[in-house]
Amino acid sequence: MTDLMRLDQDLARKAAQSLPTKVDPELRTRMRGLPVMIQTSGLAATAAFLLSRAEAKNDKDAYWRTADLILTDAAEAAGITVPSKQPEKALAEVVKADPARYELAETRARLLAIWLSRLAQALAERERSNRPPGGGATG
Repeated sequence: MTDLMRLDQDLARKAAQSLPTKVDPELRTRMRGLPVMIQTSGLAATAAFLLSRAEAKNDKDAYWRTADLILTDAAEAAGITVPSKQPEKALAEVVKADPARYELAETRARLLAIWLSRLAQALAERERSNRPPGGGATG
């Protein structure tokens, strides 16, 4: 992050890099629910949920990538050292953090989740508006 980049710019950039260019309705729904899920269930439970939904443990899976992004970014903001591209281990480190650092990480995760929600909605709307009338394929 450059010295001149605002927090919201940084979060928007990270969210944009994380989401696929085509967001299907299920992923859009999951991303839209992330801020509330973090607020009500907490960062650890939300990350565990995302990891449980992942079909592959790599960057090609949107759920895995989102869990990795949220945990890595939140931990970094709270001063918690976590391994890169290992969200399961990152989750274990975040859970072990002292309450003040955990709360800071959770707050940062909510801010990032808001951007993921906004951008997923926008990408899904763009995808929907590009479909031909009736939603069917043209021949």
